[in-house]
Amino acid sequence: MRKLILALFSLLFLVTLALPATYAAPATIGLFLDGKKLKSTVAPRLINQTTMVPIRVIAEGLGANVIWNKKSQITTLSGDKTTITLPINGAYAILNGKTMPLKQPAIVINGVTLLPIRFVAENLGLIVKWDASAYAVSLWRTNSGVSGSDPAADPSVPILPPDQYPALQSIQLENNLLTIATDGSFSPSVSTLTNPDRLVVDLPGVTFKGAISEPAENTMGKVSNLSQSNPYISGIRYMMKDSESSAIQVVADLKQKVTFQIENTGAPSKLVIRINSATANPVSKSAIYIYQSHNRESWIPELPGVTNPDLAFNATTNVSMLGARLAGILQAMGAEVYHTSYDYASIYGSQFSYGKSYVYSGKTITNQLALHPQIKYMFDLHRDTSPRIETTANIRGTNYAKLYFVIGLENPNWKQNAAFATKLQALVTAKYPGLSRGIYYKDKSVGNGWYNQNYSPNSALIEVGGTANTLAESNRTMDILAQAINQIRLSGQ
Repeated sequence: MRKLILALFSLLFLVTLALPATYAAPATIGLFLDGKKLKSTVAPRLINQTTMVPIRVIAEGLGANVIWNKKSQITTLSGDKTTITLPINGAYAILNGKTMPLKQPAIVINGVTLLPIRFVAENLGLIVKWDASAYAVSLWRTNSGVSGSDPAADPSVPILPPDQYPALQSIQLENNLLTIATDGSFSPSVSTLTNPDRLVVDLPGVTFKGAISEPAENTMGKVSNLSQSNPYISGIRYMMKDSESSAIQVVADLKQKVTFQIENTGAPSKLVIRINSATANPVSKSAIYIYQSHNRESWIPELPGVTNPDLAFNATTNVSMLGARLAGILQAMGAEVYHTSYDYASIYGSQFSYGKSYVYSGKTITNQLALHPQIKYMFDLHRDTSPRIETTANIRGTNYAKLYFVIGLENPNWKQNAAFATKLQALVTAKYPGLSRGIYYKDKSVGNGWYNQNYSPNSALIEVGGTANTLAESNRTMDILAQAINQIRLSGQ
């Protein structure tokens, strides 16, 4: 009994070590293959600082066969080109007849065989990512044909059968908040038009089979009971824009020119638009804001004694150093730059939750925009967790940490952020081919899905290298990124 208690205490201690300070971990680690959540009776877990994953559920997801010989205590995985033999509790695996050492022996828990995640990734042709915000392991096939270690499917609205379209339930205006709600998830787009001034909201794949009835053909419905004293909107109309695809359009007639901000409500069935007056003499916007939502992300080579990528976090040696480097170079180039390096774990103390990192940085963004309304460009710097071979580029004999641009698909206007990232990436790769891993499109199934990109169309979340890169390699990349950002700033784009 004493040994069992000590073993349980050791496991608890290791799981605690694997997390940033004061992070309250979920009960289990999630597991995804190509963005689809895998279900297993035994969840992934940390054992001796190694993340172990259930091999059967992964193999079946790949179409491979798994055989368990209870008598010999050997598991065999076979696919088209790969056969892996796993002696349980052995220090090695046999890959196509060749012995391969294992950092942590394969084990069986409740009849489920677990393997070290790095072994799975390297020998099953998969890319592995640790998503700290979702507390999950994501596995991706490398033959998807999409650039980067996290292949992205076409980031379009999923095609639903008409009988599953969400229905429009309400359109409400209260002071400077316009709220549109349906009874299911939808992906709106928002824009403004002039002559006359209008705010236009398109709702693809939304029907009139809810609380709001469809207006007669060739007519527009009107929202009643609007306050005539509202300073921004005089009326709101709606119509079926496209009956074949069931696309509804909502038009708000404006009393004055406005700017708008899409709010992240966390509810995919609700759109909230904050409307503000566009001043007669608008602030000239060209300033740059740099921040780090996951400010403690660090690198193994810079942390003595750390070998596990999941432990590469540090309160002082972290990505905020990259933010300082980028800010310093841009300031030397004549740009107006604001950089914050808040340590949210220290600020929030016992109330800190790693899963709320983008909530914390969102508050920082709103504060900075209030203090410096001239901010136009925003950059959230991170580092990735993929293997070094995926995060490093050798260009003309020098190693650089690769850039990886992340776009959140939950933001209704994500296409503007994607266009900005594409432009930035093109400027970088024109002089340094291979420095970018591509653009990764993420929705709420594999993370936050917003990444605070709703605050500006010129906002980018950029992962710089990975846990195996060095600070020097990452700083070299910052110098190149600064040139591209400055080029965009000077062009006024």
